[in-house]
Amino acid sequence: MNSPILRRRGLLAAGGAILAAPSLRAQERFPSRTVEVVTHAGVGGGTDITVRMMMVQAPAEFGQEFTVVNRTAGSGAQALQYVAGKPADGHTLLLVTQTHLLSQLRNRSLPQLSDLIPVARATEDPMFVLVRRDSPLRGPDELLSAGRARSLRFGGTHVGGVDHVAIFAFGRAAGLQQPTLVPFRGGGEIVINLVGGNIDTALVNPGEAESQLRSGEVRPLMVLSENRLPGYPNVPTGKELGINTTAATVRGYCVLKGTPEDRVARLEQGLIRAMSGPVYKGYLENTGQSPESVTGRQAWAAQLEGFFNEGREALTALGLLR
Repeated sequence: MNSPILRRRGLLAAGGAILAAPSLRAQERFPSRTVEVVTHAGVGGGTDITVRMMMVQAPAEFGQEFTVVNRTAGSGAQALQYVAGKPADGHTLLLVTQTHLLSQLRNRSLPQLSDLIPVARATEDPMFVLVRRDSPLRGPDELLSAGRARSLRFGGTHVGGVDHVAIFAFGRAAGLQQPTLVPFRGGGEIVINLVGGNIDTALVNPGEAESQLRSGEVRPLMVLSENRLPGYPNVPTGKELGINTTAATVRGYCVLKGTPEDRVARLEQGLIRAMSGPVYKGYLENTGQSPESVTGRQAWAAQLEGFFNEGREALTALGLLR
């Protein structure tokens, strides 16, 4: 029998559930579903590997699965557009490199740096200034003297790319004549041509020249980082030599502007913990990257802003940006 008392109890229970619903929504667990990590790199490249090494520990840290989404077209443009089409709820991370920023500078219709919130840096891979073993540029003084007398041939990747901006910034900070970029397809090809004497010098990450460094075919004159690298304690930094610039390949995570602050904070803390374990630390060490690579959003945001401004100045001076 459906009595009035039972009906009233049912209504009270339903009303209680309705009243509790907003509170439950407010306390919804984050992340509540699989987190997508979007990269512009193809499967197996250094940037793609960086994501996957982070993901070794991230699922346990966040209690959710992570998946990689590779959007490789347009030097980061497709990855930016893909992320812009997702909700600003923290379930989509974009792995940002300097390539994205240069694409943004050249194409203002793309989502811009101001449309993103930096969360945590994943890698900082400083660049060496390298010469071949028998180069007449025996040390930093000889390189600087030669570069002030003539335009040195620097190996790099494509015109207007990350290497080109770094070479321009280094040349300006060191007071050199504007260097001549000799473009190659990648770091390995740059090092081969350096050994072969086809270029004077190059800005190269240690991992790209690992075998040639071990064999002594190339010599590092300086490293463009804030501190000396543990694996190369005798190589001075550019700043020690009075050259006030740094150059590195950097990668880190961002989310869309509008993502709630508590979720940004949760992502920052969780990603840092996921990248502080032995697996990720071993990855950094084995690839010759700085052990200080992993850092939070404040330092990461400042670094992105600095490179964005440096990239704009370089591309404008080089006649590649109006």
